[in-house]
Amino acid sequence: MLNSSKLEEPKSKATQSQFLSTASAAKMLGLSATLVQTLVDQGELKGWKTRGGHRRISFDSISEYQSQVNIPLHRKVKTATRQHINVMVENSEWIPAFKNNLNQWGLPVDVSFSESVTEAILDLSTNRPDMLVMELSAPLVQQEKTLKALEKFNKRGQSPLPMVIVTQEKGLFSSASNPSASTVQLVPGPISSVWLHAYLIGIVASSRL
Repeated sequence: MLNSSKLEEPKSKATQSQFLSTASAAKMLGLSATLVQTLVDQGELKGWKTRGGHRRISFDSISEYQSQVNIPLHRKVKTATRQHINVMVENSEWIPAFKNNLNQWGLPVDVSFSESVTEAILDLSTNRPDMLVMELSAPLVQQEKTLKALEKFNKRGQSPLPMVIVTQEKGLFSSASNPSASTVQLVPGPISSVWLHAYLIGIVASSRL
């Protein structure tokens, strides 16, 4: 996360040229103006306010944020349908906080939560999402079984479902037989608000390419 301290108003016009309006920053990142304002308030983008109350956002911080979440700059934005993403979080105590964050972020995605591997897999047959993100904290043997079950599920249909396993178990990466051929992506965890925010922004950005 970027430095959360607000910048003082620049003195020279040359320095001011290094700052963009909220609308310009939103256009560069392909995000809504409201989300950009939220990112400034949260300190993920550096900015200051003019005497008239308008935000001016550092171009350098925009570039840095873009590189962190892998959002291409200066791209043409096209309208995309809202994606439905199911996120399985084994620690259900985190779910209320995640839902609150989602309301604040205002991202154009629909996110539902599951509290167990079984629940998430059963929902795939009745309420298939566009993507499944699953955090695993069980022992390695159980995680390997879950990985195989997800790969088996994807082999049944003609269109594999994009799946992501977030894990802190390093052994799962080495035990995967052929990661490049797998329909399940392995990502180091754990899931946090910062991780989820960056990941969802990446999904939104890729859907607009």
